[in-house]
Amino acid sequence: MKVLILTQGFYPDTVSVAQHAEDLAKTLVDRGHGVNVFTSKFTYENNEEIEGKFEIYHGIKIHRIRNTRFSKRRILGRLSNFLSFNIILFFRLLFFSKKEYDLILGMTLPPFVSFFGVIIAKLKRKKFAYWVMDVQPGLAIVSGMIKEGSFMAKFWQYIGDFICRKSDTIIVLDRFMKEHLLERKIAEEKMHVVPVWPIMVHTYEGKRLENPFRIKHEFGDRIVIMYSGNHSLVHPLDDILEVALNLRNDDRFLFVFIGGGIRTEDVRVFKEKHNLDNIRQLPFQPRKDVHISLGSSDLQLVILGDGQVGYTHPNKLYGAIFIGKPVIYIGPSESHVQDIIQHLPGNISVEFGQVQSLQHQIVAFAEADESEREEIGKRNQLYAQQNFDPMMLRNRMVDVLHSTII
Repeated sequence: MKVLILTQGFYPDTVSVAQHAEDLAKTLVDRGHGVNVFTSKFTYENNEEIEGKFEIYHGIKIHRIRNTRFSKRRILGRLSNFLSFNIILFFRLLFFSKKEYDLILGMTLPPFVSFFGVIIAKLKRKKFAYWVMDVQPGLAIVSGMIKEGSFMAKFWQYIGDFICRKSDTIIVLDRFMKEHLLERKIAEEKMHVVPVWPIMVHTYEGKRLENPFRIKHEFGDRIVIMYSGNHSLVHPLDDILEVALNLRNDDRFLFVFIGGGIRTEDVRVFKEKHNLDNIRQLPFQPRKDVHISLGSSDLQLVILGDGQVGYTHPNKLYGAIFIGKPVIYIGPSESHVQDIIQHLPGNISVEFGQVQSLQHQIVAFAEADESEREEIGKRNQLYAQQNFDPMMLRNRMVDVLHSTII
């Protein structure tokens, strides 16, 4: 099987979509399949240029597209970057030899990648698989970015429905995402539910106070509540920030925010406004060190915005439980996150607005014996190993893709 992957983010980019696409591509190559990737020449988060237009990495042929590189803070700049990437991609696909692939795999970042991909697949009589990381325009509507019934909402609905109808296979991440697509009259027989996997291979096995990341950043013996990853609009941080404010004089706690995204500014402003020294902000960590940075925490934070169930799929949960960390979940009571942690006693789960309950449970966690806290993490880790092993899920994805062409 020869697979052509279309994604704006790919190695060495560090955003989640890029890392999962990289993992899948590596697994395809390791199992004897050919892989080409069309991606951007610039990183998704920081717009930094990646060296080389073409690279062979781990047997993967990476083709990088030089689109415009304007600031994402301005609408015209984002629009130019978006249009230039997609227009160039379309013509590259149009003239790319069809002998190089049997199947095109399109992703949802950005949406037009798969729109053009499925058109090319039909023109060249190839199979198309759609890897759905989020469902638009539903996510944009519930996040307040566009209005329901507006021209933009109808436009993105048409684009999404077109891609789904023309796809031979659709991979969704949870049962709620599948239900949303079923409501849009997408054929159930096309859909496969495969959750994303933890992006780390290793786990930190050392003692809590000897963790190198904890030592480097002088966390000391404090209970570290950590949010690690993209601080996007769909991840409201207000409740945990309120808890940090309420616990400002309790030296037992440190709130650490690692990563990038639009809400990093919200954290910075809140911290400065209230002069909080119990909040620490750090940049994205290299992938090879993620197990160390996550391993330095005592509680890992997972957030899913109200109304966003099935439209997006926070994958932070998988990494947190895979490395054996207790979890704080803030979000709707019915979700893919709750489906998992209902089997794992000792983790903290609250809905938005339940700040006092959240604070009470965090304090109770700190006052529990260390052995009791460790036991929560061990149960989480065992469950992750049994249900979300990275290689198991990566191989399941390859099997789904292979079944598309036979």
